[in-house]
Amino acid sequence: MQKKTYCALDIAKFMSAFLVICIHTGPLLDINETANFVLVQIIARIAVPLFFIISGYLFFAKLDNEREWNDYANVTALKHYVFRLGKLYLIWSIFYLPFNYLLVRGDGLHAMTFLRYLRDFFFTGSYYHLWFLPALMVAVCAVYVLRRYVSLTTTIIISALLYLIGMLGNVYPQMIEELPYIGRAYHYYIQLFVTTRNGIFFGMLFISLGAYFAQGRMVVSRSTLGPFIGFVLSLCALFGECFFLREQGYMHDLASMYLMLVPTVAFLFITLLSIDLKVKELYKTLRVLSLLIYVSHLMFVVVVTALFPTMNALLQYGIVALSSLLFALIIYTLAKHFPIFKHLYA
Repeated sequence: MQKKTYCALDIAKFMSAFLVICIHTGPLLDINETANFVLVQIIARIAVPLFFIISGYLFFAKLDNEREWNDYANVTALKHYVFRLGKLYLIWSIFYLPFNYLLVRGDGLHAMTFLRYLRDFFFTGSYYHLWFLPALMVAVCAVYVLRRYVSLTTTIIISALLYLIGMLGNVYPQMIEELPYIGRAYHYYIQLFVTTRNGIFFGMLFISLGAYFAQGRMVVSRSTLGPFIGFVLSLCALFGECFFLREQGYMHDLASMYLMLVPTVAFLFITLLSIDLKVKELYKTLRVLSLLIYVSHLMFVVVVTALFPTMNALLQYGIVALSSLLFALIIYTLAKHFPIFKHLYA
């Protein structure tokens, strides 16, 4: 991949970080419930899958396709990638320990509290937005291992089947619970893993699609028109799907694994790849800021909500977004003079 294709991806990641803040603040809730639904439950839900597909693309593009999957260089690249994500996850988990305490202080600290934290740390995220980091590690490793033994097409098919299973658990849990045997198995699964929105059921499909594009299986046209039309049509279908789910009573706060989300994100990604921008240092900065905004914003959500519990939702979003951006800029600036701060994003 040429450097110029990174630029649109970096801009998209930066914008997606602010969409994630929308999910946790509901900025249009005091203005119009339907508008907030469209923003939070439809548009903003594109952000995390886009993070996944971009991450999969960038990782698998770095691998040497001429070498075997068990080759030292490729395995070393995987280890380095997982180590970096693991380090970030551990550091930010420590940052959020005081906020974890605020969540459980009413119940008191006891053995079950610690066990639940360990479960969440490995399966759902040490703090609820941090789930993306372990999910990304698991998804990348799972796709890598599958690619060692099966073709890329088979990997995508397996990932798609897992996504469909995860979608049933994420969007239609009431329906699954009513099924004999399957409902009981689902109940036991949820008791341990809490959700199907994880690296296996959610992340793998988008990581494998990223690998598909990275390995040149699909030639990306220089024209953005075709992919953009595909994106618009898929997005319209996504709108229809989500409003149908809402009318049928299946829509809830944690619903995020929609069927039409897959082509929507895929066409959006292809559109971004086809955009030719001149390389600038600004885009590299946006790449770093997007990560810092993502991992830090819930600290500001908690603080602002605690200090101003009746604040207008749009104003709350603005304060959180601005605070997260300023925090990210401060960390990025400090890292230029004190390298220890780079550990917060690199």
